[in-house]
Amino acid sequence: MGGIGKTTLAKEVYNHESVLRHFDVRAWATVSQQHNIKEIFLSLLQSMIKMDDTVKTKDEAELADMLQKSLKRKRYLIFLDDIWSCEVWDGMRRCFPTEDNAGSRILLTTRNNEVACYADTENLSVRISFMDQNESWSLFKSAAFSSEALPYEFETVGKQIADECHGLPLTIVVVAGLLKSKRAIEDWKSVAKDVKSLVTIDPDERCSRVLGLSYSHLTRDLKTCLLHFGIFPEDSEIPVNNLMRSWMAEGFLKLENDLDGEAEKCLQELVDRCLVLVCKKSLDGIKIRSCKVHDLIYDLCVREIQRENIFIMNDIVIGESDSECGNLSMQK
Repeated sequence: MGGIGKTTLAKEVYNHESVLRHFDVRAWATVSQQHNIKEIFLSLLQSMIKMDDTVKTKDEAELADMLQKSLKRKRYLIFLDDIWSCEVWDGMRRCFPTEDNAGSRILLTTRNNEVACYADTENLSVRISFMDQNESWSLFKSAAFSSEALPYEFETVGKQIADECHGLPLTIVVVAGLLKSKRAIEDWKSVAKDVKSLVTIDPDERCSRVLGLSYSHLTRDLKTCLLHFGIFPEDSEIPVNNLMRSWMAEGFLKLENDLDGEAEKCLQELVDRCLVLVCKKSLDGIKIRSCKVHDLIYDLCVREIQRENIFIMNDIVIGESDSECGNLSMQK
């Protein structure tokens, strides 16, 4: 299911030192449920060729041909994240050459067991299990307390909360992120009570409600900034400069001075709460350059936008001059 750690595990493999040494070319694309084949091809190609406006104007067939030629006679690793259908896989696999490409590999993640079985020709699929009690507590503790010493009373309540997350990593880190800034034991007990009350047979519904609980604890400004992610295409990697300018244009930040500083503070708060994922950082590792939200957080944003009847009047097209972040179009 969503949030169980498929992408996290795949990224560990993709970025492993031995993998970096082994392959001539590595390329990554997120497919998602509402996929765009042209954008997938462009995502893969940007790891292989110099991207310019000419490449971006080519159609799917031309991009597929470019992709195949770029991979020919190279040992490649292609990572396709979050594939939802066998048809999408069939449409993509033809672009990956198999002759003179010994040692090449394609890594897929999917929630659909049918897709996994269909694509798995050598019995190499891995079905990720829920975390056990010890793993859940270890993840929760590292997310909530980092390297701080853990008082005994917090450990008792924290273990109860971790257990109620039923081994799903996403809900564990999101609830831990909620408690990260709370150092009163009564706050922890209150959250433990709330999480325990969200008992439902369906794991997806339980996850959705736990994420909703974390959202409800945000300040009004942080809620508004988070919901803004719901107007971007699902799984978009969003340049931070564009995101912050959009927040400012919509009037989400109330300070008259240092709006940039306030925007950075809001973004960091959402990252600290494990609601926003960092994609790229500056060379010094300090500033966030691009970010995204997990698709279950994205679903939460869309639901809240619809529930609260939030309406944004103007269409916006935003671009980022920095070639590392690329261009992004956004419709509201």
